[in-house]
Amino acid sequence: MKKRHKALKVRIYPTLHQKTLIDKTLGSCRALYNMMLHERISFFEENKEDRKVVNGHKYKTEKEYKVEFAWMKEVDAVALQQSKADLSQAYSNFFTSLKGARRGQTVGFPKYKKRKTGSSYRSVVTNNNIRVDFEPKRIKLPKVGWVSFRDKRNSAEGRIKSVTVSRSPTGKYFASVLFETEGEEVEKKTVTDPKKVIGLDMTLGTFYVDHEGNTPGFTRNTQRYKTHLAQAQRRLSKKKKGSQNWYKAKHKVALVHETIANARADFNRKLATSLVTNYDAICIETLSLKGMSRALRLGKSVHDLGYAEFVAKLKQKAETTGTHVIQADQWFASSKLCNICGYKNSALRLHDRTWTCPNCGAEHSRDENAEKNLRTVGLDILALGEPSEPVESVLDVETSVPMQYSVKQEAHRSLLMGKSPESVPDVLPCQARGAHGHH
Repeated sequence: MKKRHKALKVRIYPTLHQKTLIDKTLGSCRALYNMMLHERISFFEENKEDRKVVNGHKYKTEKEYKVEFAWMKEVDAVALQQSKADLSQAYSNFFTSLKGARRGQTVGFPKYKKRKTGSSYRSVVTNNNIRVDFEPKRIKLPKVGWVSFRDKRNSAEGRIKSVTVSRSPTGKYFASVLFETEGEEVEKKTVTDPKKVIGLDMTLGTFYVDHEGNTPGFTRNTQRYKTHLAQAQRRLSKKKKGSQNWYKAKHKVALVHETIANARADFNRKLATSLVTNYDAICIETLSLKGMSRALRLGKSVHDLGYAEFVAKLKQKAETTGTHVIQADQWFASSKLCNICGYKNSALRLHDRTWTCPNCGAEHSRDENAEKNLRTVGLDILALGEPSEPVESVLDVETSVPMQYSVKQEAHRSLLMGKSPESVPDVLPCQARGAHGHH
């Protein structure tokens, strides 16, 4: 049996009194976090010469802060405990990252939380104090009581573990309830039809191109709403900071950003659902959007895709449906390899959108060629439904080199590595994979 966690996020509509209580809880959790962080920083600065004193010191608990600040007693005590746990986790992540034992991006020292509109707090279930009633559409929150919500779903499976209450920059309130279920692990699909295997090459203009040259009908939302955003930001810049008109103008800017974010999230969710429903295996690249935005100076276009969110949703939905998600090696030269003969065109540059293979004479579109190579990688690994071992153990992204060191265009690999292009070898072990077979 495997435990699974799934969140149900709904928009809630608290009364005026409940809004005040939620706002107080948000402020108290932020204040407790900042005061505990300040206490630790101050004590370290005073005693940094004696590490034994620093390591053995016992800091004040949230109960002691509640005695000192009586207004903290008005809010949920468990939420304050979770705020302390968040600070401990932030310190743990920082020291683990400092030692080089943490995967992924480097984590910096914990920072003070700012007083802003958008924030959240978390509370865990105790004595059935968190409940969801779908019939009258209401949710019970600790200390707040029953709050109305709006959602089309009529049920949720599993046992409630916790709830995260958040307030968006536009002043809307949400509750995300975490459910835990136990069940058999979903078996991966047996792939017998090559038509059920698709390769996706990320592009900035159309989101992706598959091995047949199809695109998902992507809309660049930042570009779509840039006029509305520019007008709202222009009006905000002319208001006196801190005035009532300034806050109104700031709210309108936040509304435009929210519209863009919602449109992007909706597109990514629907696209991920469509892919895992219609295909048994999906082959994608291992990319670093951060590296692309910095090295290629395409920050706005890269972030407008929301590609990392799309990959996360794709993996999440694939896990529940048994669909294979195969990520090619981060240095796999999908654009430079001829999908017919396997020749590597090392002279290919970023602006070359089409090229002719000097070995076999085949004409290639850069994106479609990359997709065919990615699909070939998946077909070779799957062996058309007869893999010698699970796909996850063959190309496990979690055990590979962190993704942030890879960029989209192979020509810029030397830029991120701090080496000259001549010092980077043309032939890599991973590039032998997918250079033959299917197209």
